Amino acid sequence: MNPRAPIIARVSCAAAVAFFTACSPDQMAGDPGSGGHAGTAAGTTGSAGTSGTAGATGTAGTTGSAGTTGTAGTTGTSGTSGTAGTTGSAGTTGSAGTTGSAGTSGGAGAGGSTAGSGGATAGTGGGTGGSATGGRGGRGGSSGGDQAGGASGAGGRGGAGGGVAGAGGSPLPPTTDYTMPGPFPTTTDKNVGPNNGYTVYRPQTLGQNGFLHAPIIFGPGIGMQASQLSTLLLSFASHGFLVVGTPVLNEGPGGAQNLKAMTDGLNWILAQNTTAGSPYQGKLDVTHAISMGYSVGGTSAVQLGGHAAVATTVSIHGHTASSNMHGPLLQTTGTADTVGLPLQMMTYQMSQVQTFLGTVNGADHGYIQQIMNGQQGGVERPAIIAWLRYWIYNDQGAKHYFYGTDCVMCTSPWTNPQRKNWPAQ
Repeated sequence: MNPRAPIIARVSCAAAVAFFTACSPDQMAGDPGSGGHAGTAAGTTGSAGTSGTAGATGTAGTTGSAGTTGTAGTTGTSGTSGTAGTTGSAGTTGSAGTTGSAGTSGGAGAGGSTAGSGGATAGTGGGTGGSATGGRGGRGGSSGGDQAGGASGAGGRGGAGGGVAGAGGSPLPPTTDYTMPGPFPTTTDKNVGPNNGYTVYRPQTLGQNGFLHAPIIFGPGIGMQASQLSTLLLSFASHGFLVVGTPVLNEGPGGAQNLKAMTDGLNWILAQNTTAGSPYQGKLDVTHAISMGYSVGGTSAVQLGGHAAVATTVSIHGHTASSNMHGPLLQTTGTADTVGLPLQMMTYQMSQVQTFLGTVNGADHGYIQQIMNGQQGGVERPAIIAWLRYWIYNDQGAKHYFYGTDCVMCTSPWTNPQRKNWPAQ
């Protein structure tokens, strides 16, 4: 599907009032968090009572086995043997196995999406379960009832063409405040990439303890330098992402050269992962890139969303665009973005993937550029960080930003949240 975005004549920052108030300085995707549990029961016949067995022989005491044939919901089996963790006990420690997988392939139904690395919460008396990254919660898997001492799985509900959550192989330290910088000190690499025209905002030390950094290709607004949004981009880098800022984008929304600049930058950084002598060699999660941009950059980000390496797309106050995206889409806009808001609505209507359109009450087109409390981007910045951490690194703590009727992006100063192709809550 390639409807063409309306082409709007090139405008300078000074003359872009019609599009930009301040330019200067859904295929259903899987819900990775609340789906099929690790087993309706903690074993074929075992109960989780004081002396009940949790499998053929394992008691539900200190060394009780979590069972060997627990099913993952109503219909989906929890993998080949459906074990809830090779060594996970459902007794005093309540552990379902710190590295216990949800089965060899974790298949709990057709078309399931990848569950995150985070484990499920155990039932009464239980501790934290360990569902391994890669366990899939199928579309048919129900959230099976927890037994006392049994683990409730965190595998996501799948869907046709289900989106991958937590597919990145490197867990981030948890956070409770997404407005704060992440755990990584940051630095900037200038004059790199094609024609030495790109800037990289990244963690200071790459690949520490085997961490793989998901790359973000970022397109700024028309006529802008990426450096004008450096505070915002460095905040993303502090959470483990490597951001490639494009050269100045001089064409209007949907311009071919804008898209080329973003495509070239993305392809370049992906190639660096296997380029001998590159400082980025072997340090990148090249299968889970992010396409992101602001204004005309946000428009091109959607156009680039069908790239094979792109796992999710973020359009910040972008315009009308579409592509064959295969990962979830986040759109941000504001009630005072009088041109951008209706254009974002058109993108939302055309999207065939899981999409969240968040609108900030009173925010104009230049809202993302503003510095508030020492940080750039207002309430949009932590929302974007939460989105990235959730979809790329399976940060379950970030889920409340956009899931549920009381989600962060559902309450003031956010208004009129819109979700499309969204799994049942």
